[in-house]
Amino acid sequence: MAMTAAQEAAFKAGSGNVEPNLLHLLCLGLLIGFLFWWAAWAIVDVYSGWTNQRLKEAVMGRSVIRAVLLLVVSIWMFCS
Repeated sequence: MAMTAAQEAAFKAGSGNVEPNLLHLLCLGLLIGFLFWWAAWAIVDVYSGWTNQRLKEAVMGRSVIRAVLLLVVSIWMFCS
């Protein structure tokens, strides 16, 4: 549902004359950037455990699938 002119004017006044669409894109960018950073960290951490033979191959596979699914579902839900 789009904002009315009065709501948009109130938002701009409260946010220091920032457009709502710009703030929306900034928040989405931060969220997706953080999720990619977290997924990369998780995959590297699991991979280092696997190379040191502290984790089984099945655990590594499940962890990578979970990280990728988190990214795909988050992008689908928030960026569509």
